[in-house]
Amino acid sequence: MKKSSVLIVFLLIIIVLSGCTMKADAEIPKKVEKQTPIVSERPKVEEMDISETINSQELDTSTWIDVDAPTRIPILMYHSISSGNNLRVPPVEFREQMKWLHDNGYYTLTPEEAYIVLTENKKPREKTVFITFDDGYEDNYIDAYPILKEYALKATIFMIGKYIGKQNHLTEAQMKEMNRDGISIQSHTFNHLELPGLTKSQQLDDLTRSKQIFDQLLDQETSIICYPVGRYNEETKTFAEQSGYKMGVTTEPGAASSEQGMYTLHRIRMTPGMSTQWFGQIVENGNH
Repeated sequence: MKKSSVLIVFLLIIIVLSGCTMKADAEIPKKVEKQTPIVSERPKVEEMDISETINSQELDTSTWIDVDAPTRIPILMYHSISSGNNLRVPPVEFREQMKWLHDNGYYTLTPEEAYIVLTENKKPREKTVFITFDDGYEDNYIDAYPILKEYALKATIFMIGKYIGKQNHLTEAQMKEMNRDGISIQSHTFNHLELPGLTKSQQLDDLTRSKQIFDQLLDQETSIICYPVGRYNEETKTFAEQSGYKMGVTTEPGAASSEQGMYTLHRIRMTPGMSTQWFGQIVENGNH
């Protein structure tokens, strides 16, 4: 009888111990389940990054101010930044003018921004100006470019297609470097011939050829054509639009406005010997 009692107690102890072991084993999978959500969260992070990248490429005009139509902007027309004739502005004078724009709070427009300002009648800032250079002289890179960078100003250079890399003109490398720093390169045709003197097919070819060169070279949609010597006719405007340009600039004096026509915009010629005070008055008048 005593042996039977001992045996029963022994069996009970074994059963209890086995139950504890099974209970402990049953709790182990719970630790694995806690790690599962970490894997499922990774795709959500990737989707957010893609969305932010797309949005950052769009031109945000939500903070721009509405202005009375039609909007007017001064498009400054420079050529060479050097000395010698009435088309050349010395570097010292150019620096003083750029400093004035910076110190007086002017916003310098890109071609894309200028198009929105003129067609949608809103501005990124009350004081705006569009700086342009004709012909693509090398001194635009040597002398003007460092000054523009110093004052954090944007500008546009109208380059002649067949003069790329030629003596006293910009090279591909120089244009690409400036383009990365906010200096837009746009079209001044391929041959720099007076367009009204060409046949219809010659005009269209010159306008199209130039646009294709800058589109491919700078991986962009070239949007502005600058007419050589500022001359054009009705066919020129038609072919400019047909070639894919959004705007055309002339040498006709005054501030630019959409009332003039988007392919016949006026500009303000910059000449040597202009005082900083006179420069300031010209720019201010062009905003009103």
